[in-house]
Amino acid sequence: MMKKIFFGILLVVSMGIISGCMVTEDYDEYERQQFRSAEEISEVIVTDSSTNYTLQVSDTEELLVEYSDSPTQSWYNIDVADGTLKIEKTQGTVGVEENSVIITLPEKEYQSIAIETSNGDITFENVFSDKYKCSVENGDITGTLNGSEADYLIVVKTENGDSNLKNNVIESSKSIEFNVENGNVDINFSE
Repeated sequence: MMKKIFFGILLVVSMGIISGCMVTEDYDEYERQQFRSAEEISEVIVTDSSTNYTLQVSDTEELLVEYSDSPTQSWYNIDVADGTLKIEKTQGTVGVEENSVIITLPEKEYQSIAIETSNGDITFENVFSDKYKCSVENGDITGTLNGSEADYLIVVKTENGDSNLKNNVIESSKSIEFNVENGNVDINFSE
């Protein structure tokens, strides 16, 4: 019996180490950080897990990313290069209470916004882009996009949830591709 308990504990610890996941029991082990850039961007690419994302616009010339991070070992790679904001989570953050990223973009039309996260919601607040490609395993995609729904080629897939957007297969340079496994899509348009 003791052998089974020992091997069970060993298995759990091994899985945590292999997955690169950090379990945080002390919420003082992280702090809110900011990344700022005055470089002009036209694309946003996010690869993450277990994080809520909010994209919003502001009457500013500066990009701002607010996020939770470890003061000793960064969980994120955030960079602006060649007109692209790239955010990549490099380590899991189980147990982090304020596990959200808020991206405030200068108010303009973007070429592409792509976000992939496993557990978390994606919220848009009056963002305007030619292309949206978002994927969520467990979470919702919600909010308001600037523009008109009729202008976009729309492909939405929800496996265990609902969507207020219907597929709109038209010829267009503008597109929306949302894939949600367990969650809903609830998107409105400004026009």
